[in-house]
Amino acid sequence: MEGILFYIRNEFGKQLYEIFEGVVDPSWYWSVAPEEAYFADPVSGLGAPFFGEKDAIMDGSTFMNHISSEDYLLIFADIKAFPSLESVVEITDEKEFMESTCKLGLIVSDSAQVIVYSRDKQLLLNIVDRAKSVGYEGIKFMERENLIAAVWGWLPKD
Repeated sequence: MEGILFYIRNEFGKQLYEIFEGVVDPSWYWSVAPEEAYFADPVSGLGAPFFGEKDAIMDGSTFMNHISSEDYLLIFADIKAFPSLESVVEITDEKEFMESTCKLGLIVSDSAQVIVYSRDKQLLLNIVDRAKSVGYEGIKFMERENLIAAVWGWLPKD
């Protein structure tokens, strides 16, 4: 498992689409936790919740359409991609991630910091290339211990 860290623009936009477009497999299923993300509202700023009020699973085309159709603000997000609907599971630590078929996880925190983790180094390199191409900053690979602490809030016991 490896991970990357970078910073997106802290503003309304289509940042998830900018990260994933042309990089992820359209057949994947996406598990989305109802964290803190909102559609743009021209009057009040923050509109309706972007991912709804409950955990959701979206097929690839629904997910890509959702993240590309309207502007939104990501404050906190926890998103995971799986190769099939049947393989979607809850993942609470590194061991569960490694035992799962999860293709990648993405965490957004504080409206700007993004961590993407995966077992697929080429996928991460492709996301690094996308992030650079759209002007995201602070792009770096994370050490395993720092990645685990950032994603699951604890240090591994080796």
